Amino acid sequence: MDLELKNLNLSYKGIKKDILSGINLSLNMGKMAIVGSNGSGKTTLLKGIIGLSQITAGDLKVFGQSLKTISNIVGVAANLDQIYRLLDLPIKLKIEMYCSMAGIDPTNAFKQIERYDLSNILNKRTMELSTGQDKIFCNIMALNIGYRLALLDEPFETLDVKRRIMTIEDLNRFKGSLLINTHDFGALKSLSDWDLYLIIEGKLYGKFNSSDINRLYLTKGEAPKPLSTIRTNYGTFSITMDSGDTPLSSSLDLDNAIQEVLR
Repeated sequence: MDLELKNLNLSYKGIKKDILSGINLSLNMGKMAIVGSNGSGKTTLLKGIIGLSQITAGDLKVFGQSLKTISNIVGVAANLDQIYRLLDLPIKLKIEMYCSMAGIDPTNAFKQIERYDLSNILNKRTMELSTGQDKIFCNIMALNIGYRLALLDEPFETLDVKRRIMTIEDLNRFKGSLLINTHDFGALKSLSDWDLYLIIEGKLYGKFNSSDINRLYLTKGEAPKPLSTIRTNYGTFSITMDSGDTPLSSSLDLDNAIQEVLR
C-alpha cells in the first residue's frame, strides 16, 4: 500500500486544536483528488504525509512504514514551494540537484520546463519567479523526479487555460500514485476514474469517483439514501446521485455549492 491513513488527526506544533480529525483513506498505484475550500485542511493533509504537520492521533503509513516511528520516507515528491525554497540556487541547479538526489537523469524535467515555455527561468532563483511560474516549476518537480508517490497542492491555481490543460494531461499521464487537492470542481471533469473525496471543516467525506462528477449533487439536510452525509457548523448536507438541490459540476467550488443550497 503506497498510502494508508487510519483515524488520523493532524495539527501543528503549538496549536492545541486538531486541524484534521478522523481521516481514513488508502491509495495504492492509483489517483485521488481531494476537493475543499481554502482553510478546510487539505494542505495540512499533504504536509502531514511528508512530515510537516503533527500526528496527534491515529496512524499514517507511507509504503507500509508509519510516520509515527520514522521521521523521513524516501520516494514521496510534493509541489509544496517551501521544499524548493530551502536552498537559494538558480532553478537549473535545483533541478539537477533534486534529480541527482533521486538518482535520475534531469533531462525529462528540463524538457517539461521547455514544454511549458519556461526556459527563461532556469537562471533565476525561486524568489524571482512569478506565482504562476513557481507553481509550474513545483508541479514539474513533483511529477518528474521519478518518485512512486506524488502530492500536489492546488496544481491548477494561478495557471492560464493553456497551462492548466497541459497540467491535467501531465496528471493523467503520471504512472505512480498521485494525490492532489484542489478547490476547483471544473478540473475534475478532465480527471477520469480518480478516487474523489470532499474535505469540509477538517473532515473527509467519500469516496466518490471523479467520472461521476456530473451526476453528484449537494442537497440540504439528510436526504434518503445519500452517498454521504456532511455535518458542519452551518448545517447538515447530503451528497446524492442524479438528483438534488444543486449539481456539484455547475459550481465553481465547494463554497459556491453550499451557498447555492443555502439560498
